[in-house]
Amino acid sequence: MEIGESLKDMGLTQSEMVQGIVTESFYSKVERGVYKIDAETLIKIISAHDVDPINFFNRLGQLKNNTSEVIMIMNIFLR
Repeated sequence: MEIGESLKDMGLTQSEMVQGIVTESFYSKVERGVYKIDAETLIKIISAHDVDPINFFNRLGQLKNNTSEVIMIMNIFLR
């Protein structure tokens, strides 16, 4: 599962998710895996919905394909 898929799995519309943080167009491309999202923006989006970033990243980290990306983002978040 990619980060975009995990965001989509939260069950909110794109408008609800972005809350003015990024454009819906950009967010749609992140969900589809067309664009990557930077750690700071990702944390803003998930935090705006009271999602614990550590839990979000741990869920992603359990998936083998994303381990290095998740570790990098978690390191940025924990600074």
